[in-house]
Amino acid sequence: MNDTERFKLLLNAQPDQLERIDAVLEHRAQVQEAEAMSPLLLGMSAGAKFIGVSRATFWRMLRAGRLTKLEILPGSFRVRRADLVALANQRQELP
Repeated sequence: MNDTERFKLLLNAQPDQLERIDAVLEHRAQVQEAEAMSPLLLGMSAGAKFIGVSRATFWRMLRAGRLTKLEILPGSFRVRRADLVALANQRQELP
């Protein structure tokens, strides 16, 4: 799709579509499609990748209490996807 076609679509967009576009441009958009397809609980590597930090930073967040881990088996834990989404949304709101 070229810029002219994209511009025509924008001019003809419905009000609800314009709201979603504004949300994306103002960094208020909630990621719903990716959430629906990803698991409810994530391990350390997947959790770190989900919020865009290193494994070391992820561990520091766990130790600092910014994230809560759920022990699945002794020595094995997961983190709730909803907690990661909430943390990512907080990071987006920072200036």
